[in-house]
Amino acid sequence: MAYKVGHFLLDIKASQYGVTNICFLEHTSEKIYDYSDNPITQQCIQEITQFLSKQITQFSVPIDLQKGTPFQKAVWLALRDIPYGVTYSYKNIAEKTNHPRAYQAIGQACKKNPIPIIIPCHRVISQSGKLIGYFGSSEFGLSIKQSLLALEKGNQN
Repeated sequence: MAYKVGHFLLDIKASQYGVTNICFLEHTSEKIYDYSDNPITQQCIQEITQFLSKQITQFSVPIDLQKGTPFQKAVWLALRDIPYGVTYSYKNIAEKTNHPRAYQAIGQACKKNPIPIIIPCHRVISQSGKLIGYFGSSEFGLSIKQSLLALEKGNQN
């Protein structure tokens, strides 16, 4: 289902155990909701709304990583350890996951991240500081990454 959350249009899916998928939508022909009967989806909507309005910097909504290789899941869990307002390079994540030369594989795992925002792949940038690789580096994806990083940078004390 499509939900309007802050200035984003999101497709959010959840199991009985946690959020399984968040997808940014440019547009939709579906009905747009602002509430869900699923308590986990509703918690996700509330927390993303609070995050976007600078009320929280961490998420407590449970996640359910149903898909992904063991390597991808290790990368996604490492991404959750990146502090709010801080960026890491693909190299930093490769080192943290004990795969020091796996920069491209880290990038691919970020690209396949099923739960962006909550698993903050937007905080991963190139070693040169360039913003790359958000939803396949589309203009739409990079604008989202830039927006999220600007939000976090503007919320630091």
